[in-house]
Amino acid sequence: MRKTKAITVLLILCLAAFVVLSGCGGNKNEASSPEQASGNASENASETPSAQASPEASKLGGKVVFWSMWSNTEPQSKVITEAISEFKAANPGVDVEVKFNGRELFKLIKPALESGETVDVFEYDPAGALANLKDHVLKLDDLLEQPAIGSDGKSVKDSLLPALMNNVKSLSKTAGLEEGYYALPQQPYAVLFFYNKALFQKAGITSVPKSWEEFLAACEALKKAGVEPITFDDAYRDQFIGGYLSSAMGSDWVKALVTDKTGAMWKDPMVLQFAKDMQALHEKGYFSKTIGGNKYPAGQQDVALGKSAMYFNGTWLPNEVSATAGPDFQWGSFQFPIIPNGNDKGGQQGLSFGAQGILLNKNSKNIPAAFELMKYLVGKKAQEGMAVQALAIPATVDTPWPSSLAEAAVAFDKATVNMPWGFSINSGADFSSGSVIPVFMELVTGKINAEQYVAKMESEAKKFYGGK
Repeated sequence: MRKTKAITVLLILCLAAFVVLSGCGGNKNEASSPEQASGNASENASETPSAQASPEASKLGGKVVFWSMWSNTEPQSKVITEAISEFKAANPGVDVEVKFNGRELFKLIKPALESGETVDVFEYDPAGALANLKDHVLKLDDLLEQPAIGSDGKSVKDSLLPALMNNVKSLSKTAGLEEGYYALPQQPYAVLFFYNKALFQKAGITSVPKSWEEFLAACEALKKAGVEPITFDDAYRDQFIGGYLSSAMGSDWVKALVTDKTGAMWKDPMVLQFAKDMQALHEKGYFSKTIGGNKYPAGQQDVALGKSAMYFNGTWLPNEVSATAGPDFQWGSFQFPIIPNGNDKGGQQGLSFGAQGILLNKNSKNIPAAFELMKYLVGKKAQEGMAVQALAIPATVDTPWPSSLAEAAVAFDKATVNMPWGFSINSGADFSSGSVIPVFMELVTGKINAEQYVAKMESEAKKFYGGK
């Protein structure tokens, strides 16, 4: 009797699996609207491009444990959940356990990997992962030749934005690993000025500023229209100082500046020019009146509320303030203006961009299924979901960007130099956080003038690096 029941149950399960798999071979059209993209996984199963999964996908089994850097309340988690549902429909023999850790993942993942806890796939900033977790990540080069999910026969490698793939590959050499790809890029970002188009129109500004002179003119027009031109808060103030200096001299020069043990570079004419320009922005009232005390997310909320016009921030900004800004907010973006008297190593040829990444634990006991799941997470439909539901930059080629990031896409496409996070202003580590940024804030709030800034930074550098 037990044997008969077991056979019956097995037949039912097989029939159910056949029905699910059959449902995946229908309409291959991708979700093109919020309504389509936000449907549940079972409703969208017929639109899943699972027919393009690797030939052995349906034979995969076992368990895959995936740790995500998103919390289960963020829109990214919904897209991930939908992608996992589609993966499971195409691979019914695989059990997927997902843990939405939020940003706590960055604290938890290293101890987990070092203790041997089962984590097959995890999200992490690729640069940070290769610096801190390089003994735990698998080189993916051979796996990247597999067909991508939903990308018209492209390989996984060719389905993802070349700029991001090149960036990921370059990180391996920096980390001292064998050159190659150790992460699949996702959730790309770029750092630009984000602005309120309605306020620009109110001030009569008809085009975004490209030069510093045009930037100052825009600030003056905004001020006359009763709008505070510029804001930032403590989370991203490093971007502003790094953006100016790198636009003038390039990020390599900025790195040399903040790591100069003699302090002599702080007497460079460009530093004084920078300081005078910051002093002028303060004296002319172009900085927000609350900029000195802004704690994250105060500055970006001021932009969303229309109190301030511009914030030099990342492409995640429209999503982070979407609840405050509302659906009708008109976002625009532009690169940091070209600074005069530079060395031709900066300008708008450079852009600070990168991506979060999905990585595979090299000690995973189920690498084939784990990588197949990764393919779904960076597949065409999932990345379209990220663009629609999370207002994020999609990592796949030929995928439309959110309208709020349309101008960022232009900057992304034309950039030829990838500048690091903060444009290297943070390369001084404790010196950057303990001296460079605090003294910068003294300057922009009028506590010291340009000449005092130069003298103080030279002194601070000598004091910090003395004897090192």
